[in-house]
Amino acid sequence: MSNIFLRVGKKIRLYRKANKLTQEDLGELLQIDYSYLGRIERGEVNITIETLSKIANALNIASSQLLEDDKQHVKDKAKMDTLEKIDTTLLSLSNKELEVLHRLIKDALALKEL
Repeated sequence: MSNIFLRVGKKIRLYRKANKLTQEDLGELLQIDYSYLGRIERGEVNITIETLSKIANALNIASSQLLEDDKQHVKDKAKMDTLEKIDTTLLSLSNKELEVLHRLIKDALALKEL
């Protein structure tokens, strides 16, 4: 399959895990077999725009978020893996927790400049 299917599948897996859903859970929400969802996540099938939209809705995200190639500029695999771990962690936080974390990061970066 094309690279886009693999990228979309990885994003679906990322957002599914961030929502603390198993493939079975998400498959049930979507009324599709979890093994088919697994094939989607591995980029093995060509999904329709309608299916993409249903998945995005179930994950409470915009469909475009599954299509964005926001890490295209990252060539270092280790760095990309770390960014994906950070993404997964951040997506599971509440808005209030994200605001606190943002302040902490800003403060830490300000100290770095001293």
